[in-house]
Formats: sequence, C-alpha cells, structure tokens
Amino acid sequence: MNIVSTLKTVTRAEIAKLKGTFDTPALPPLVSAVEYARQEWRQAINEMNNIDSDLTDYAILKASAAERRYMALLKQAKNEGINAWPTTEGYSPQNKICAESGA
Repeated sequence: MNIVSTLKTVTRAEIAKLKGTFDTPALPPLVSAVEYARQEWRQAINEMNNIDSDLTDYAILKASAAERRYMALLKQAKNEGINAWPTTEGYSPQNKICAESGA
C-alpha cells in the first residue's frame, strides 16, 4: 500500500484531530526541566523530613544538589528570557498600592 492510498482513507475527523494536536503550543524544554527540577527539590526536602537518622547526610546532600540544580536552571531560563508569566506593560504592585490609597 502506498502513501497516497493511505492518505485517501484518512477521514476529516482524523485530520482535524491531528491538526489540533499540532496546533497546541508545547512548553519549551527548559521550562519542563525547571518544573521537573522544582519537583525533585520539593521531594528531596520532603524525604529529608521523613528520613531515618542513618541516612541524614544522604538526604541533606540530595536536597542540596536538587536545590542547586533548580537554581541553575532558573538562572539559565532568566538568561534566555523565559518568563513564567507574561509581562504586563505598565503594571507594578507599587503602582496598584498607590492607586488604591489615593496617593
């Protein structure tokens, strides 16, 4: 079976489903890595709080390494200009506080 005959058998619903799959924007790999590192760090801290006294040093080193990895990835994301939230022009919390107080 050649490709042309295969494509002829694809329904419009399947094409729409495939199009929707490719139209959704994917997160940049660095954002995913930062989120994964944050989860690892939180898990290491949680493990440190519930660890046996024989493994305390291991838990501390694991939490420290996870924290350093997370911070390094955050710094890399900042250097590449990746933000967690879209920037809003002209907004700052200080301006909002001044506007609410009437100053």
